Amino acid sequence: MTEILVSDFLGGIMIYIRILAMFIVVPLFNNKNIPMVPKLALSLLITYVILFSVDTSHIKYDDRLIPLALIALKEAITGILMGLILRFVFEGIGYAGLNIGRDMGIVMTEMFDPSTESQNNMLTVLMIMMATVVFLLIKGHHFIIQALIYSFKVIPLGFYPINESVHTLMIKYSAIMFILSIQIAAPVIVAFFLIHLASGILSRVSPNFQVFFVILPLKIMVGIAIFIVLIPMYVYFFETLLKNYEMKLLDIIKYMAG
Repeated sequence: MTEILVSDFLGGIMIYIRILAMFIVVPLFNNKNIPMVPKLALSLLITYVILFSVDTSHIKYDDRLIPLALIALKEAITGILMGLILRFVFEGIGYAGLNIGRDMGIVMTEMFDPSTESQNNMLTVLMIMMATVVFLLIKGHHFIIQALIYSFKVIPLGFYPINESVHTLMIKYSAIMFILSIQIAAPVIVAFFLIHLASGILSRVSPNFQVFFVILPLKIMVGIAIFIVLIPMYVYFFETLLKNYEMKLLDIIKYMAG
């Protein structure tokens, strides 16, 4: 009886580590505005709910610490890899806002972003907030929990999740993050390219004209106008993008299962 209880306890700890590792990395749950205690409590609650539906029979009691630590490390890696898939999307969106803000000339107006505890320009913060709202509206937080539960069905406890397929996919998805940022910022970047081209022509035609004092406020006004016009398109794009990456999360879980 004691061995059964110890096995269940160790299995619960490993489940808890995988869930907590994902919550620390995955968007929304990793928000710095959310205190750590609710994250710990939610991880514990999910662990309690699914504990007896997860096969923990192969987790054997061992009085040596190193084998248990290795299993815990594998579970942490599994949770982190699952969380990174959706994290790439939000990082790409934030990087797009950074590029737009840099081209608009508002880099000097950086503000403290409490969700990341770092300095970001206002467009980066706004775009991440938009993506977060869209993520909530499509019930992405529900999907994260469902994906976690699904992972325990296909990835056994203590299984090392990294293989060649997972390694290739993670590199591919991380590279897509930069492509996404360019796609999101492309309309504004093209508009600013035309403005710079026009200002260059104007400075050559009329050298005495103070182009710099005109182009800076013009870029800010044009950038804000374009951004407002593109908000509906961004919302639709974010929704499609997040739904696609939800499916990619299921794919990476299947690949981690070998």
